[in-house]
Amino acid sequence: MVSHSCRFAATVEADLIGHMNEELPARRRALGAELAALRVNANLTTVDAAKRIATSAATLNRIENAHRAARIDEVTALLAVYQVVGKRRSRIIGLVEDVQSPGWLEDSQRLEEMVEALVQFESQAASMVHFAPSNVPGLLQTPRYAGAIMGDGLGEDAEKLLAGRMDRQKVLYKLGAPSYTAILDESVLRRPMGGRFVMADQIRWLIDCAKLPNVDIRVIPFKYGGYSSPGDFTVFDFRDAPTLVYIEHSGAWGFLHSQDATGRLQGIATKLMRMALDSTDSVKFLTMMAADHDRS
Repeated sequence: MVSHSCRFAATVEADLIGHMNEELPARRRALGAELAALRVNANLTTVDAAKRIATSAATLNRIENAHRAARIDEVTALLAVYQVVGKRRSRIIGLVEDVQSPGWLEDSQRLEEMVEALVQFESQAASMVHFAPSNVPGLLQTPRYAGAIMGDGLGEDAEKLLAGRMDRQKVLYKLGAPSYTAILDESVLRRPMGGRFVMADQIRWLIDCAKLPNVDIRVIPFKYGGYSSPGDFTVFDFRDAPTLVYIEHSGAWGFLHSQDATGRLQGIATKLMRMALDSTDSVKFLTMMAADHDRS
């Protein structure tokens, strides 16, 4: 006979698997994560916050975990409780209005909204795999390298974006930091963004980052031949939520949440890892590349 505790454990496990397989819109997940962060910042429990907007803690939990779509009146009330005003309030209300959209792709006019969501997902992820075909990933950039990239066409927003990018990198050093793998095409290392001295320092920083226990840097060298590049993307895996993929192309950024899309890019990431040098040989390759830039 199966005990009550065993049946309960099986039910919990089945429920968890159901949530893991559920396709949750990225906007809804970003909204829930930001509302949860605002509540914590306001030093309120879900019970306290729920009482203030006349709902249940269970309902608020489901909103924060993205298993229930939030209504505009609920979010408006929560933002009042959390004392959120101005541009941030407008941005969050915009998320609610678009929360059921099937995809999430933004242009540079709404980059701030996308970056806020990206920060939330980076902080929640158990692991990230980033394929970078043209630039060093943001989480591994030095300030001078990032400045050289951001100075191209971003105008007065560049300084703010640079500070935000440097702050994002703290996620790799926090307690319980996610596992992070960067797959770099050799062209990323060859192109002297910001000049050869900036590039040499950037590559030496990559070597230092590779010493972190949660960071793995892998290089795909030219000598291994050509391959079909899907463009810049990051696969986010979570302990208790479905996989997300972040894509970044010229002038457009976005999240993919459908199982077909995320599964396809997970498969591509696996193939790219097989093509890349292993961790030790990648560091040796980076060392060689830094020396090349020093001599240029």
